[in-house]
Amino acid sequence: MGKFFVFFLFWTSCLIQVETLTKFRIGGTVTCDYNKNYDYHVTLYEDDILKDNQIGLVSTGIGRGSGGFHIEGEDTHDGPRNNYFDLYVEIIHSCNPYDNLKQKYNYFLGYFLIKHGEEYVRSYNINITNAGKYTASTRKLINTADFAKFNDKSPDA
Repeated sequence: MGKFFVFFLFWTSCLIQVETLTKFRIGGTVTCDYNKNYDYHVTLYEDDILKDNQIGLVSTGIGRGSGGFHIEGEDTHDGPRNNYFDLYVEIIHSCNPYDNLKQKYNYFLGYFLIKHGEEYVRSYNINITNAGKYTASTRKLINTADFAKFNDKSPDA
């Protein structure tokens, strides 16, 4: 019985296909041309037809002028008949003329050949000045003319 069990384990281990990972180390700087403090969150994604895969943790920071980011991610495959990873970073930032409004900007990094066991190391300089679509705000934006009328009201009125 013991010899059969050892043979069974050996035989099943031969059938298991081991997939190795392709690894990514992405870093660099984000630059804002406005003279203000801004915050940013950078996330690494692999572009897919149905749903994009987040393959790295979020890198966050606060900058003035420029700020750095570093993300490490990994993936095994990209679907049938696709030999490349299509990578981009999603950057949510506040580098715009408003004080409390965020923008979401997708920056395409390129196509990376799927090579199991390969590690890609890349550095990018990304200008995020007023880049991307504005995201929904939980605060109401007040028109400056309405704000002046609001402040002119006396407490007794």
